Amino acid sequence: MTVDRQGEGAGKAGAMPVEALAALLERIAEELAFVTAGTNDGLLPLNALLIDLEQLPGLPVDSAPAEAISIARRWVDAILDGDGTFSAAAIQNLHAWHDWFLDHLVARETGRPAVAVPVQWRVSAAAVAAAAPPPVSVAASSVAHSPSPSTGDMPSFALRLPADLELLREFHSESLELLRSIEQSVLELEAGSAGPVVVNSIFRAFHTFKGSAGFLQLEALRDFAHQLESLLDEVRAGRLPVGPAVIAAILGGADVLAGCVAEVGEQISGAKAPQPIEMAVAPVLALVRQALTGEAPAVVPVTIPVSSPPSLPSGAPAPVPVSTTASAPAPAAVDRAEAFVRVDAGKLDALVNLVGELVITQAFVLENRELRGADNLELGYAIRKLQRITRDLQHNALSMRMVPISGLFRKMSRLVRDLAGTLGKQARLVVVGEETELDRHLVEQMGDPLVHMIRNALDHGVETPEVRIAAGKDPVATVRLAAAHAHGGVLIEVADDGRGIDAAAVRARAVDKQLINPDRELTREETLALIFLPGFTTAAAVTEVSGRGVGMDVVKGHIEALRGHVDIATNVGAGTTFSIRLPLTLSQIDGFLIRVGGERYILSAAVVRECFRPGPQSIATVHERGEMVDVRGRQIPLLRLAESLSMRGAASRPDTGIIVLLDTGVGERALLVDEVLGKQEVIIKNLGETFVGQALVAGGAILSDGRVALILDAEALARQAVNSVSRSRMGVA
Repeated sequence: MTVDRQGEGAGKAGAMPVEALAALLERIAEELAFVTAGTNDGLLPLNALLIDLEQLPGLPVDSAPAEAISIARRWVDAILDGDGTFSAAAIQNLHAWHDWFLDHLVARETGRPAVAVPVQWRVSAAAVAAAAPPPVSVAASSVAHSPSPSTGDMPSFALRLPADLELLREFHSESLELLRSIEQSVLELEAGSAGPVVVNSIFRAFHTFKGSAGFLQLEALRDFAHQLESLLDEVRAGRLPVGPAVIAAILGGADVLAGCVAEVGEQISGAKAPQPIEMAVAPVLALVRQALTGEAPAVVPVTIPVSSPPSLPSGAPAPVPVSTTASAPAPAAVDRAEAFVRVDAGKLDALVNLVGELVITQAFVLENRELRGADNLELGYAIRKLQRITRDLQHNALSMRMVPISGLFRKMSRLVRDLAGTLGKQARLVVVGEETELDRHLVEQMGDPLVHMIRNALDHGVETPEVRIAAGKDPVATVRLAAAHAHGGVLIEVADDGRGIDAAAVRARAVDKQLINPDRELTREETLALIFLPGFTTAAAVTEVSGRGVGMDVVKGHIEALRGHVDIATNVGAGTTFSIRLPLTLSQIDGFLIRVGGERYILSAAVVRECFRPGPQSIATVHERGEMVDVRGRQIPLLRLAESLSMRGAASRPDTGIIVLLDTGVGERALLVDEVLGKQEVIIKNLGETFVGQALVAGGAILSDGRVALILDAEALARQAVNSVSRSRMGVA
């Protein structure tokens, strides 16, 4: 074993971003845990993460980590430039690469000698480079193409419609942003006010564009982006200075890509019938040659409408060539194809926060004693108008963050199809309630948990066709994704009709892996919840899909971070359903104010069904069920909020307090409080590290008098009561 010390001294003396490296490696590990041979799942995220690694500030260019990152990026580039799917060898290499990188960082931090980059990786990367498309300096016309008799020798590509419609919409939207970024960055570069950071930004944009095009098998588009990326690689390496020729080539290439994206937008929107999209790349490749050879760039016209246009009506103006010596405006078709205005998410969040502050300030004003006592008709009219406008503004601002869950659900179709094929199984995805809307942030954050759960369902739940037929089932399994509004929030269900979960097998596996004490008594619900423990797996062997103990603990962590809960319902031989309950939004709730002792608290008004003062005979203690309240003949468990919050000075006799009847995801609960104060729309505020790990508190809100009230999680309160009963049955304190 050899030791590589080259560059390590410099890295040690400098400020190598070890923490940033470790964080990115952890994200790469999550992606690698679920990549499978023969599919492209995770390819684009891995590509983006490797670029993030490559562009980390403070990473010495001559260090072993920098060399390893370059090697891994060549591997992924080879996949993107090939058939766009992982091979078993590529997956094995990437896992070994990740393990080496972690070992290298640990060795560096502990002072141990670092292991050199394996020689076989260098050989592999060199072979990949040798097999890459010829550089534009020697083969500027090497873009793969399909000749067209009407327009000359031009490359073309066709969209796979309607199969890839949703993916093409995402590609179109993402590409518009990339091209805008490229144009702006090139203008900064041309003005001489930018340096390597901007060059890297342009390179990354073309690289991302190339990866997405390869993912969708748009080979001609991918290959052309590769040529432009190669030119920028020369600039990044310092072998080619930034001059007019480079600027002209990049802008010309961006214009061609903009035309292609415009055509994609028109075809996916239905404005044009599907047809091959041709690319007038020859003028741009001539500019690339000039840039590489140092020739002064000529003014080469590049026509943006790059596909064969339909016959123009008599008197219509012909397409106007756009000079590549200046930035060309995006074609109007791009704007028409968007059908909506894209707004930076940060700006939207800032708007919602400002509206929230406006609501709080309005409440302060309305609670002013002098204002409330004023006898002025005009002032009263103005106040009512202010309330109405503020309320409408708040609702409209929040509705801008509400998006349908359909986009997230539809992405899972390909996952089900590809993974089922990899596992030798047959499965269909059924989607219900895809029009259900919830907060954009929640939709974004639920992507990874849903991927984990569907993989888990297909790998562990769904049987092979032979086993299903022997059991009298349809050989094609059904995986069901459903969403609906429920209990003031959103209920998402992931269900399969597979083998179900054997609680006894789960317990035995947990004992075998020393996750629980063999003598510990557990209810069925507690036993099933063991699958959420870190490191738990029922897989007998580690495969490309499962067996690493990564997945369900990640799911639970993600959901709880979103103030949600997950439940399991399963029947052996019939299937399993995971029910995820999430709040509708993370920014505001319709609050129901209550008082317990000297403190005020807030519940979501959506879970409050009614309030009443109980009679002396309406409450009784039931064996093994605790205190129950009789509500029109129904026995509802009683929760004493003061006891749950360990408070003193609250009403101890139920008939001196108020019962608030809650309808939660785990059933009805009767909450005993001292007083009901009314309703108020409140803005949810994060309480910081103080309340981390406190399940009962979902956040805080500033009330109209300026004081802070805690927002209680009704679902967590109900679950706490259930767990208390379970512990009492087992004699656990």
